[in-house]
Amino acid sequence: MKQFTGFPEDFADFFIKLSFGNTIENQNENLIKYKQVITEPLNKLYCDLLPVACEVHSCFDTKPSRCISTPYTDRRFSPNTPLKEYMYLRFRQGGKTTDITGLYFDMGADYYSYGLRIYKQTACGFQIIKDKIAEKPEKFIKVLTDLKANGFEITGSTYKKDHYPEISNEIIKNLLNRKTFYISKEKAINSKVFSSELADELAQGFYQLKEFANLII
Repeated sequence: MKQFTGFPEDFADFFIKLSFGNTIENQNENLIKYKQVITEPLNKLYCDLLPVACEVHSCFDTKPSRCISTPYTDRRFSPNTPLKEYMYLRFRQGGKTTDITGLYFDMGADYYSYGLRIYKQTACGFQIIKDKIAEKPEKFIKVLTDLKANGFEITGSTYKKDHYPEISNEIIKNLLNRKTFYISKEKAINSKVFSSELADELAQGFYQLKEFANLII
């Protein structure tokens, strides 16, 4: 049975107001509202997406403490803003320190995005993916073409020059000519966010990424 029924319709207003009063003095008051508007529905969304992530790949770490964003910022980098002004879910490979494949969902006051990322990506790790593409180019072309047809985009920093002039397929070239990459959809906040349809959309997106995840893991 599904637990997630949507985020409260005032969550975006809360994030906007939080940005003007996100101080140590207001932390306790803000935290009460944060838990109601963000933490509680986010935990329910995690519960609904957990079996999906497990189906996409068994290697993903699914411990709640490693998947669900906490309200608190890292005070080393945000000493004057104690609470996060965004939220996220992560389902990432366990037992790795670099080149960690993961599914993600991010949301702020005016947008949400989801997809697949390589956390702490290295040149050596990316080369392993490139070698896998070279072994099965037709398979990767099909999978990436399907993802594009479903609205996903390949994003990330690119090289200034074409490093693969010999490759004619633009979808493969688009991926290989990046220093780092992730595959994502980004949308403006819409009515789905306030209903169980958001969980359905994310589940469908994660399933659509399954084949690509299994090709590179």
